Amino acid sequence: MKRVHLLKYFIQEAITNINRNKVLNAITISMIAVSLAIFGIFLLMYVNLNRVVRHWTDTVQIIAYVENAVTPEQQTALDAQIRGIATVEDVTFVSPEQALERLKTRLSGHEDLLAGLDQNPLPASFEIRLINKARSLQGVEAVTSQLQQIPTFTDIQYGQTWLENLTTIMNMLKFLGVFLGAFLFFTVIFIISNTIKLTLYAREEELAIMKYLGATESFIKGPFLAEGIIRGFFGAGLSLLVIFSTYSLFTAMLHYSSSSLFRLTTISFLPWTIMMILVGLGSFLGWCGSLMTLRKYLKTY
Repeated sequence: MKRVHLLKYFIQEAITNINRNKVLNAITISMIAVSLAIFGIFLLMYVNLNRVVRHWTDTVQIIAYVENAVTPEQQTALDAQIRGIATVEDVTFVSPEQALERLKTRLSGHEDLLAGLDQNPLPASFEIRLINKARSLQGVEAVTSQLQQIPTFTDIQYGQTWLENLTTIMNMLKFLGVFLGAFLFFTVIFIISNTIKLTLYAREEELAIMKYLGATESFIKGPFLAEGIIRGFFGAGLSLLVIFSTYSLFTAMLHYSSSSLFRLTTISFLPWTIMMILVGLGSFLGWCGSLMTLRKYLKTY
């Protein structure tokens, strides 16, 4: 019960101190919000790109083309040879006729584009699906290199350029995420630390009297630590509003874009778990910034 009353006192004192310096604290919270919003927008980009990668891994397949018609015996032999690769899950043979029917279905309403064809130009192919653990750029390339050893196949496709570019972007985002995250976290700690420092200097005489009267360090630190947590909490909450506003603006731009590709693009907002982590992170950084300053300050007394 005593701890509950003490915690209540710390929070009340923290709110009182924040209200004493409304302008300073408004600036501090805004700066925290901007810093966390930059990181949050970066997370938003990463989450959506990662969703694209996950979708690709669920649907990835390799297509091995055969230039000349294959006999049923050759088809069976090639099927068995492909299935002999350890990471292959399933193999489907697509004849030139089936490939043409698929194309007609995709061109539904524009069949006249194929009207001038004297013969079927599409080759036969094998559609190869991999097991879950092999559905990555490295896994696909490993299977592709084995398929290239089979002379019957004239071309092997798996969206190489697109996949390589996407993988490169994801790796860059991971690297930038670590760098940007570390920089912004230290920025938030620095902002809160300096705000607490200004508050301590303004109440220097009051704190000296409290210590002279026997107040413990924990009792003195409590309200300031609560201040830091509150600033970080509201800064993180405000950052979520900034992130959501940016998200809403961008999705509206995509919706009204003249490009059909952009209109079909769907962007998801941050999951609840990440939003809660961002708020918790803001509060934690507020606590860290306050604690660092308090330790240095109280050593001088």
